[in-house]
Amino acid sequence: MSGAWARGVVNAFEALGLDVEALCDDLGLDLAIFTDTSGRPPRDALGRLWRAALAESGDRHLGLSAGEVWRARADHLVILLLTSAETVGEGLEASFRFQELLSHGRVLSISEQPAYHVVQMHKVEHELPVTVHEVEFLAVIVMKVLRFATAGSFEPLEVHFEHPYRGNIQRYARAFGCSVLFGRQKTAILVDHEAWSLPLAHRNQALHGELRGVAAGLHAALDSHSFIDVVRDRIRLLLPRGQSNIEAVAAALHTTPRTLQRRLQDSDTSFRALVDATRKSILVGCVERNQAPDEIMRHAGYTNVRSFRRAMKRWNLPDHA
Repeated sequence: MSGAWARGVVNAFEALGLDVEALCDDLGLDLAIFTDTSGRPPRDALGRLWRAALAESGDRHLGLSAGEVWRARADHLVILLLTSAETVGEGLEASFRFQELLSHGRVLSISEQPAYHVVQMHKVEHELPVTVHEVEFLAVIVMKVLRFATAGSFEPLEVHFEHPYRGNIQRYARAFGCSVLFGRQKTAILVDHEAWSLPLAHRNQALHGELRGVAAGLHAALDSHSFIDVVRDRIRLLLPRGQSNIEAVAAALHTTPRTLQRRLQDSDTSFRALVDATRKSILVGCVERNQAPDEIMRHAGYTNVRSFRRAMKRWNLPDHA
């Protein structure tokens, strides 16, 4: 992800009264990796910081709290792409096209239903699972940017979360200003056609065209990261089916094992490293959700108890098998 996104998280935590430098010291991390807006800190490092902030604050709605104090500004190329467009829909499509310049993967997508558009949020995970707090923070940020871009006119139809209801519905109503539903199939913001067509307060087509050109050049350098995310997602899908070998993943991606391995080597990684990282992410997430050992084994693609126990020990996770 970009240093600009990480810096925004740090600023929000500090606005909530958290000593982020002390949290980083406890984690053995350098605060500078989160405050250098020209850098790209590791996704899992920020995931660790979110967990430390949650433990320190005790705020079970930390994502909403951080989102509430986050200030919407057109201070990044991706946000400028949105705010300089003619309408909400055009701005979202342009900014999502180049979202990896700000995020750690394709975390946002757009689809259309007869009566509304769907702005969907996806969990792009590395070794550490994305927490519900990070998901809720992202949802609030999307809302605040859209309200900033429309001078306060934007109102969503509904907001949906995949995770269960976590209490205090008033907090969600205040953050989103609409009906918020939990336990849904997708985490998404539903936008009706009227809101989708709203004109933007800072629209500038000449500037927008120039920004697209700049973004295209910068985005080309990140293509290898996008490919790694695609491979990781396919591994995650196939692991529970017992099909995590390189032949199965290559076939699912319509390529050959040799080509897949070569492209991963060009990106300074390997198929085995991605399988291990994906398995660790699944195991950590299952443990955090207190799932039963047989469920954990199935999700991570283990059929042998001894192999499962070795993996849990390797990554210092509690073994309940």
